[in-house]
Amino acid sequence: MRTPRGLCGLAVLFCLVTLGYCLGQEKVENSQTTANVVERVNTIIRETIQRSEFTTADGVRTMTRMPPSSEAVEEIKSYGDQAVPVLQDHFYSGNAFEYEIAMRLMGELGGKRIIEPLKQVIIYDPSARKREYALRFITQGPWDQASKVINQAAENDPDANVRKVALELLNGYGP
Repeated sequence: MRTPRGLCGLAVLFCLVTLGYCLGQEKVENSQTTANVVERVNTIIRETIQRSEFTTADGVRTMTRMPPSSEAVEEIKSYGDQAVPVLQDHFYSGNAFEYEIAMRLMGELGGKRIIEPLKQVIIYDPSARKREYALRFITQGPWDQASKVINQAAENDPDANVRKVALELLNGYGP
């Protein structure tokens, strides 16, 4: 026969095992959710690029810039903060269509969560084109935070055109 003390120890052990199992299940579910978000964001970007490709009547294959569909934007918004690192990974693509779509979708997410990822591009990316594009979409974040980054680019960016765009944004969006 077990003593009450032995039963308490057994009950505690059972609780710990159950808790560990539940936490493990939560981690599996979270990693599955993250994997699904990564897959869907990547698919949305890929499909948007594919919609941009077409062949002319002369048989010439070409691309035009197409924005993501409104359904794609809503889906990205539904992922919220989970979409941020996935979109940010696309910022470093050598494919202009890819990083432009990712930045556009980041802008659609809005909020303070977009400031730091876009700031990293604006401050550190060697491509003037990427810095300019990131400037245009950082305006969708809180103005008090976005304007500091834009002002820094207006004063310090090595490219005259990026500085010009930053000044235009400051004059066009400021209070």
